[in-house]
Amino acid sequence: MPHHPLFLVNLKHRSYEEELMDRLDADRAKLKKTIEQFDLLNRLFSSALPLFKKHVLPTLLTDPTKEWTFLDFGSGGGDIDRAIVRLCRRRGLRVKITALDLDPRILPWAQELCAGYPEITPVTGSVFDLESLGVFDFVLSNHTLHHFTYPQVRRAVELCQRQARHGYLLNDLRRSFWAYVGYTIFTGLFVWGSLAFSDGRLSIRRGFTQAELETELAGLPRPVRIGRASPARIYLY
Repeated sequence: MPHHPLFLVNLKHRSYEEELMDRLDADRAKLKKTIEQFDLLNRLFSSALPLFKKHVLPTLLTDPTKEWTFLDFGSGGGDIDRAIVRLCRRRGLRVKITALDLDPRILPWAQELCAGYPEITPVTGSVFDLESLGVFDFVLSNHTLHHFTYPQVRRAVELCQRQARHGYLLNDLRRSFWAYVGYTIFTGLFVWGSLAFSDGRLSIRRGFTQAELETELAGLPRPVRIGRASPARIYLY
């Protein structure tokens, strides 16, 4: 893995450098610690739950008696799914979430972390096999698309449009110098013993701009709406 200076990076173009956590030889203890730390990092920096409240929750409230089904791909340890379940429990809503992650190493950790949440079923698999998994009310993802090439992003969106009855919400990183600086400072000071510092900074460099996504997703059968959220997030819905 090439070394990068703390702040002097070129963010004009996306990086395609492999993240440490995606490597088969990744340190398992550090990988597990990273999955556990996602809970804190996503609470602080991800816009996933506010976006869920804005774009998905109003639909759920139209039928409080229904059990709403979700697929969350790239779910990691399921911290976003657990937050969604807690929110829906408070609202008296019933949900059933299939928490899908490609990495089989993560499955036992996700099962352990989600043990108190029978609404969540962690499974190993790929979003590109979505057709075989069936149709869901909503398809979600958080900080997963930046792991894909542009053709893969387009294919994932096509599958979401086809397999989600009510819609999809794909939240990811917007490539930003200030996001890179802020994340570097925070994780450098407070997040230790994991891959979060190196991989998080690389994830931002692998992130998108709105113009890039608009270009790559043009011409799909159904138009893709692209929104921006704070801090430095971009989402498709």
